[in-house]
Amino acid sequence: MEIDDSSQLNGSVKNSNTSINQQCENNDISASGKKGSNDSSLSGNNKLFQDRRRLRKHNAGDNNDDGGYNKEWMDIERKNIQAYEYLCHVEEARDWIERCIEEQIDSKTFEEQLRRGIVLAKLAQIIQPGSVKKIFDAEKLQYRHSDNINYLFNVMRNIKFPENFIFELTDLYDKKNIPKVIYCLHALSHFLEVTGFLHPAVKDLVGKLEFSEEQLNIVQENFEENGLQLPQFKNVEAAVQKEMNNVEPVLTEEQKRELYYKENCDKIIKVQSVSRGYLARKKYKDEYGNILNNKDKIIKIQAAMRGYMERKKYNERKKYFKENEASIIKLQAMVRGKKARKEYLDRKNYYENNIDKVIKVQAQVRRFLAMKYYKELKSGKPSSNALHHYLRLMGDNTLDFDYDSEMEYLRELAIRKIRENLELEREVNTLDVKIELLVKNQISIQEVVHSSKKKKKNAQATEPTESIFSNKTPDKEKRRKYKLYQNLFYLVQTNQKYLAKLMIRLNSIGSNQIKTIENTVMSLYGYAQNNREEYLLLNLIKKTIEYEVEDINDIGDFWRINPIFIKLVLHYCRGAKEQQYLRDLLQPLIKSVINSEGLELESNPVAIYKNFIRNEEYKTGVKPDKKYDVDPKEALADEETKKTYINHLQKLREITNKFLDAIIASLPNMPYSIRCIAMELSSHFMEKWPNNQADVTKILGNLIYYRYINPVICAPEGFDIIESTINQIQRKNLAEIAKLLHNISVNKPFAMDNQWLQPLNEYIGVAGKKFAAFFNKVACVETAEAHYQIDEFDDLAKTNNPIIFISPKEIIEVHSCILEHIEDIEINENDPLRIILKDLGEPVKTETSEKEIQLTLVNGFADVNDDGNTEMKHLLRKTKNMVLDILLIQNGTSIVDVLNKPSSDDLETDFHELQKLEEEKRELESNNLKKKSNPNSPNNSNNSINKSSNEMSKSANEIDKSTNTMSKSTGSVNKSQNELESRNNLAKTKSISFTQLKESTFAEYKNLAKENLEKLEGYHDIKKENDYQTLLNIITKELLNKNIHREQKIAEIKKLKQTIGNLKQKEDYLMEQKNSYNGYIDQCMRQLSNNKKPTKPTIFSRQYYYLKKLEKEGKVPQFGSYQYTAEQLHKRHILESINGVSQKLYGAIKFTISSDEVGIFNIVAKAKLFEPTEITITLEELLDARYNEIQTLTICDGLAKINVNLLLHLINKK
Repeated sequence: MEIDDSSQLNGSVKNSNTSINQQCENNDISASGKKGSNDSSLSGNNKLFQDRRRLRKHNAGDNNDDGGYNKEWMDIERKNIQAYEYLCHVEEARDWIERCIEEQIDSKTFEEQLRRGIVLAKLAQIIQPGSVKKIFDAEKLQYRHSDNINYLFNVMRNIKFPENFIFELTDLYDKKNIPKVIYCLHALSHFLEVTGFLHPAVKDLVGKLEFSEEQLNIVQENFEENGLQLPQFKNVEAAVQKEMNNVEPVLTEEQKRELYYKENCDKIIKVQSVSRGYLARKKYKDEYGNILNNKDKIIKIQAAMRGYMERKKYNERKKYFKENEASIIKLQAMVRGKKARKEYLDRKNYYENNIDKVIKVQAQVRRFLAMKYYKELKSGKPSSNALHHYLRLMGDNTLDFDYDSEMEYLRELAIRKIRENLELEREVNTLDVKIELLVKNQISIQEVVHSSKKKKKNAQATEPTESIFSNKTPDKEKRRKYKLYQNLFYLVQTNQKYLAKLMIRLNSIGSNQIKTIENTVMSLYGYAQNNREEYLLLNLIKKTIEYEVEDINDIGDFWRINPIFIKLVLHYCRGAKEQQYLRDLLQPLIKSVINSEGLELESNPVAIYKNFIRNEEYKTGVKPDKKYDVDPKEALADEETKKTYINHLQKLREITNKFLDAIIASLPNMPYSIRCIAMELSSHFMEKWPNNQADVTKILGNLIYYRYINPVICAPEGFDIIESTINQIQRKNLAEIAKLLHNISVNKPFAMDNQWLQPLNEYIGVAGKKFAAFFNKVACVETAEAHYQIDEFDDLAKTNNPIIFISPKEIIEVHSCILEHIEDIEINENDPLRIILKDLGEPVKTETSEKEIQLTLVNGFADVNDDGNTEMKHLLRKTKNMVLDILLIQNGTSIVDVLNKPSSDDLETDFHELQKLEEEKRELESNNLKKKSNPNSPNNSNNSINKSSNEMSKSANEIDKSTNTMSKSTGSVNKSQNELESRNNLAKTKSISFTQLKESTFAEYKNLAKENLEKLEGYHDIKKENDYQTLLNIITKELLNKNIHREQKIAEIKKLKQTIGNLKQKEDYLMEQKNSYNGYIDQCMRQLSNNKKPTKPTIFSRQYYYLKKLEKEGKVPQFGSYQYTAEQLHKRHILESINGVSQKLYGAIKFTISSDEVGIFNIVAKAKLFEPTEITITLEELLDARYNEIQTLTICDGLAKINVNLLLHLINKK
């Protein structure tokens, strides 16, 4: 609302004189003891007689000289009578005004209504129409109400009302002499009656009303306090006549009569009309009475004459037609033919001339019928009859069968690729472990060669304990725990229900751990720096909102709790994108407020008043006459303070409006994340309280403005909005703007705690509606999945696993916290979280490092399983399309009824037409496909070149891979065969429906549909018992949402193709990594063999003669051969035992260890006690056994047991 300088603001100083009626409001009790009966007349002994109240004596016990009467008592009673008569005259004036303006006036507020002048202005308009331009009707008394009183002054002077009766403006407005005002109204009523005014003068009500003692006392006290004298109301009529020189009324009786006739013209005309009607009816009855009395006889005579004449005429015409019957028939045929041809041509020409309109009418009719059947289909239980007519009208009987088939194929291909990639990933991880073991083994070899046992022991003693968070540790247990932590944090990051439940639990019990979890959450989601992390963090906030809204019993409880999702939003809003939006939005506005010289938005009148006094003292050096300590009313009484106060409010509203408009206009630039949170908050609240839209909008306002925007306005330097500091006045100005915006955001008027801002409440109501519409628009956005283009295969299709930066201490704290509250998080023992926690065991308390590490997250449950219903899904899709084809041709009460009805020639013809239509569609699709695949097409040339180059590079890669490993080639062939098989299945799926349609009769087609329905019995609750109504419901739902589903399917197909492309890239990456690892292992093995040359045996030793023998036989292995007795190996503790052989016979048993290939060792055991036994063991197997902490291996078909570590030591040494 506009703030008027002349208006009275809230809390302004009221006049010290209190209205008599207001003072009496709570004390309006009649003599009978009933409240509010001041208008009732006296009855019985209480009635006043001779227009005076009955005088009452004091109690007999009083000390009176005159037997109970004294002078003081008589004075009191006289004054009471005077007050009583005055109150009666007030009621007389009110009654007269009510009769004049024809409105009811509350007697309790009569005096205040006189002061506002509204009833006086209406009285002036009645006395002299057109004299009042506009009535100022504000509720609170303001100076502009004096304009209403002036209207009456002008009218009284216009009608020559004597001046000595007219009161002064201050008598009424300032209540200096209200009795004079009442006296003036009495005089005016008598004056108007004398001059011919329609309404009679005031009535005499003295003695007919009663008032309470309190009312009389208040009136008398008011008279005495203001020194007022009661006018002589009894002589008012005489005084008026005297002023008019005792002249008789100006109008004569004839003039009064003419005036009466003029004002009652309509009523007189009605009376005359009734009289004339009565006379006319009487005359009619007299003239036609005889006819009316003989009406029946006259009617009979007339009927007989008409009948005779008609029969005569009919017989003559019948005779004529009989004589000319042949000619008449021919003539009739010619006329009918001409008429029919004319009607046909006219209709044809009409249709041709109005073809557009006809088409529109037909469309409207079809639309009406389609909507009729559409509503029936949408009702929840559609009938086959409605579906038949709907299909006939719409001419569409397909459910995008090809889209479903392609989606099925692509999804199957994606799942296959994921499984292959998971297998490749496991192979790469295994190779990674082997490389670690080989590297560790090579170090062991170097230690054997270059270090003594003593040095080696010292080195092991000084070796520090390795952390479990090192992914390069060779320790199996530490590596296992490290992988479990990778799985744990991936699970917690991607399955947001765990963190949501944990944080809600910690927040509810007031645990100190909540701070740790809040800080760790931002690290876990990488501060939402990329789409994946932002999407996952939004899902966490969404889950938290979902759980917390479920726990709220009443929507009003939201304002009394401290929800955890608000804390997450506040952490999240400190991101770069969100800060940039706020900077672009608020920086110009805040700078304009800060840079405005002399701008002050103080709204407290006392503060403004004191500021004026301080400034005046500073400028003049003289203390002003005004007192310094005042209350708000006294401050507003100062004109300068009042003017400044109004100016401040106007400025505050103007600046706030700029802020509001800028915020609303910034909607397209608002970060998606904030809008997504608002959408989730709105949807969950509306789902639980669908009829509380206003309250939900206030909650949105609290989130978007108060939590997100308001802090920046209040403290801009804390958000890098401004660089310099701001002074106290500037901060106060921003606080006032923020306060007003906050009330607008929740559409809450200012109450008494901010009473000096209450004049802005009307503005808050208008602006609040604009802000509410803005908040609802903020909450209307697409889903996070659609916005970020993320689906279930996203992580599985990426080449690199997600990484977070977190300290070991934080990892252990999160582990401990989840373990402590696991019962509140998940109760299912088979849940992945509980499985991981069980495998991890208790947290390692020694991991206290606060230095951040790079933790790669791994999905430990990345197994994509098919639901096993692929064939049933395909059968369901095929059957749905068949049922649609059948219902398009034949109608019935249900699917069973249609299928059981016999076929006919007409139905077979319709079915044949449907076959032709489908064949034409197929040909059209085939032609379009050929055009798209034409190599000469300019649009496809580049694609062909790219495909060719990709195929050539892929072929080259295949050749390289085949040279590296034979198994890789076999795998590629298998994958190609699988993909080819899938594509063939897709082509078969796409054509099978058309083939069955093309090669069948309608009866055979229905029988095939029956067979399919029998196979689907029980799938998705499809049952013959209810006439396959469930299938009909499924078909109807898909048909009604066909366009939406088609868009979704196209988008899903596009996303699946993109996913498959990413999976192929990941497959290439893993294959490259696998080949690289294999090459590195081969290189390590070659280096291992090259570095070790066979040592020459001591001359004439047993080993010497053994090698000489091998040289003669030409069987010397490439990498050496060594022969030991079982006794020698047993003494070195390499051989632990030989099954069934005593240690005394170990000297007769020989073991030969030789190597002809890198990393492959042959061990042969020979003795007279048993047949020679030979085994082959690889270095990888020995290293795996060592990694798995297997101390003893059984060799030679269970013959002997060897120590793994000592055997490796022997091999490395040799």
